[in-house]
Amino acid sequence: MKAYRVEEMSGDAIVAVHAAEANTPFEAAEKALGLKVTLRGGADIWVRVVDLTERPRPVRLRPSTFEFRAIGNRK
Repeated sequence: MKAYRVEEMSGDAIVAVHAAEANTPFEAAEKALGLKVTLRGGADIWVRVVDLTERPRPVRLRPSTFEFRAIGNRK
């Protein structure tokens, strides 16, 4: 499993941060939020998932990030 940082976003502002271990970024977002997710598609309320387990990358390159939005209601 990989380690991910899951950030709940409102526009460009971070409103909450979670840590999750999962096989994929989709799974990490769903595990952290307790909701199903889909691709962001320009939503204002969205989720950024950062892969923390990748090999070190050159300084000029950002870590792998993924953008989703939650669908449905929290459990």
